[in-house]
Amino acid sequence: MGRLERLLGKAIDFTEVGRYEDALKLLNRADQISPDNPEVYLSFALTYDAMGNYDFSINSYNKAIVLNPKDPHIHTQMGITLYKMNKGNSAILQFEKALELNPDYCMAKWHLALTYKALGLFEESINIFKECLLINSEDSDYYKEEIHFQIGQCYYDLGWTKEALTHFRSQLKITPGDKWSLLSIGNCYLDFGWINESVNTLKHTIQLNPDFIPAYNALALSYTEMGWFDEAIEILKQALILSPEDQSIKDNIDYIDSLKDENGKNNFILLYFISELIKERYSKSKNNN
Repeated sequence: MGRLERLLGKAIDFTEVGRYEDALKLLNRADQISPDNPEVYLSFALTYDAMGNYDFSINSYNKAIVLNPKDPHIHTQMGITLYKMNKGNSAILQFEKALELNPDYCMAKWHLALTYKALGLFEESINIFKECLLINSEDSDYYKEEIHFQIGQCYYDLGWTKEALTHFRSQLKITPGDKWSLLSIGNCYLDFGWINESVNTLKHTIQLNPDFIPAYNALALSYTEMGWFDEAIEILKQALILSPEDQSIKDNIDYIDSLKDENGKNNFILLYFISELIKERYSKSKNNN
């Protein structure tokens, strides 16, 4: 390994542990050794990305692309940074450029599908995810453990609960005990009206993951659907002990109290609102993990 490779490798190590200034010092030395090297500019871009300095990151990507326009990895990494900047359409263009250079580049396909999903283009996202399933390559291992979950989420957001449930179950076979897959299965059961199955699945999820707040919210909704308002509030109070500042728990307690104040009458408007609120927060919680 030459001096340049050692500098770049050490800079990556510093970036991974948050020692950004040290990483930049090494990259400046690398730039002096090998001016106009696309790998150096790519390393600058990744370090600036990790720092949250996205404008500097994009500037470095552009320099790397000028020097090596046929590297799909540079385009893909630039797309990932653009996605973080909430520039979804620009990110898609970079992923598509990467795939023009290498149609089977799994990393680009994966992030293209995630971007479509974030933009609400669920059917397009499903198609790309399914293309990923057909590719066996060295760079495909990093996403295989969650691809069925991502497809299931797209189907769920489309309202295709049967198809979603199939993929969530497939995901659970790959990652047994996965809390997000279990939660999703519980939500699918609730959509089908299979309340007992939903309750049992969500109870099991909480047993395995006692600090997993989305499961408490979902279980409270299942109890509410059964008219068990006291049980729903009790489970939310348990969640509030674990997460005292979580506003979603407080909101759900207020909503269920409103139902209870109606002498147990089934207020469909509020139930629908709670359901949609939990789905929205569940989706956001997962995407932020």
